[in-house]
Amino acid sequence: MAGEGGAGSNEDSPLACCALSAETLLLMRMALFMRTALLIRRAARSWSLLGAFSVCLLGCAGLDSAQGVPDACWTHSAGPGGGPRVVLIAGGGRDQDMPRLAVRQIAGWPLRSGEVIALSLAAEESSREVDAYIARLLPDWVIELREDFYHERPGMATLGGSVVHDGGVLGTQLAEGMCAGVNRSIPLEANRFRAIEQADVSRVTGVAGMLLVTSARGNTTPTKDERKAPLVRRHRLMVHAFLEGLGMLPEGSHPDRCLTGAAPGTLHFAIYDGEGAGRPLPFITDVQNGVQNSVGYPLSPEEMAAGALEGFDVVLFPGGMASQQFDALGESGREAVVQFVNGGGGYIGICAGAFMAASEPYEWGLNLLDARIVDHDHWARGIGPVELELSEEGRRVFGDFDGRLTLHYGQGPILEPAGRGDIEDYAVLGWYRTGIGLNGADPEVMVDTPAIVCGRYGEGRVLASSGHAEWSSGLESFLLRYFEWAGGRQE
Repeated sequence: MAGEGGAGSNEDSPLACCALSAETLLLMRMALFMRTALLIRRAARSWSLLGAFSVCLLGCAGLDSAQGVPDACWTHSAGPGGGPRVVLIAGGGRDQDMPRLAVRQIAGWPLRSGEVIALSLAAEESSREVDAYIARLLPDWVIELREDFYHERPGMATLGGSVVHDGGVLGTQLAEGMCAGVNRSIPLEANRFRAIEQADVSRVTGVAGMLLVTSARGNTTPTKDERKAPLVRRHRLMVHAFLEGLGMLPEGSHPDRCLTGAAPGTLHFAIYDGEGAGRPLPFITDVQNGVQNSVGYPLSPEEMAAGALEGFDVVLFPGGMASQQFDALGESGREAVVQFVNGGGGYIGICAGAFMAASEPYEWGLNLLDARIVDHDHWARGIGPVELELSEEGRRVFGDFDGRLTLHYGQGPILEPAGRGDIEDYAVLGWYRTGIGLNGADPEVMVDTPAIVCGRYGEGRVLASSGHAEWSSGLESFLLRYFEWAGGRQE
């Protein structure tokens, strides 16, 4: 009943006026008792309230990370006053990346009331130290976010795609509301979430709890891993529905916005994760390891269209198929990307993403560069090594790489000036000195054309790389310089 008492104490909760079956009378009789008990709980834990602030990154004092206790945590509070205290626990094993990404994004949400404390675990099994730490927080709710490989299937008793709750009246309603919220984003019924009642779901005795489990693979195509951005978003959608159900979020709060609050002062970057692109996590890992104070997330075209780029510094559109990326974004997504760059954001396009930066009359361009596509009829001109030579400006951005370099080419665009008066001319950072020509393409068409260019669009920066330096031995660091330049760390 501790969790129901915490929620019930918030008079503005949308659930406060719901009809609650046969237990309503009992809950009404207990309301005064629970309100008093909650005040006592709040007084008892006043030592740990941090006052009015947005987000604090905290080291978990007295906990040894080597023992599997939280390796990082943050506390987000609406300030002194009432409202539930919710503890979010992300992950378990070190491969539980999606819950950790979701929890990091949630730290940016403004709260109307209450407090959210997030813990990141890096161990399969919880230690006594972790449970004791959580118990000392005196939470009203404890929510765990985990991954699984499959939804429940015949002969496979897994929990993927589920919200596990303890069976309480309020917990049941919240769990069902969370499933309804996330299922709107899942077209196939077989892959949708379900609420499961399970006693003692919370790791802290006497505290209401839930276990949110996404599935890393779809039920209908279990051998195919799902894209990462939708998996992260499902955790976020469920937590948003939960906090909204408790009345903790302000009116108009959106689950796809305010995603960059967990690490203020860093370079926040997004990697397009949708149709026409490969895996985003290698990019995220490489950039975070190489660019100081940077944090990256995969974002789906749906999230971009909903305004998720707000607060980010750079967005990367990787190699793949430009036409598919363009179509997946839709009109609203494309407009969101253009406005993001126009307002000061950085755009990086590699291969397919470089096609996307081009100007009309190219059919799948975003009109971010004063560049047009040359010989598009022979876009499938081959894959292999070509020679690259940096310009003086390119050496200033990438370093003192003299002479000709070997660059991996994968059917990226051949560019030339489009002659537009509304976009400033681009600068060439590197030139193709050799070419590839298959399927009727003339290799000489590539020679002495731009391989890497950069320019300005509105208040933002645009960098387009026709080839793949990130796949070229000795040139991998170019990727890091892309982000530093597009993110404004280089002039």
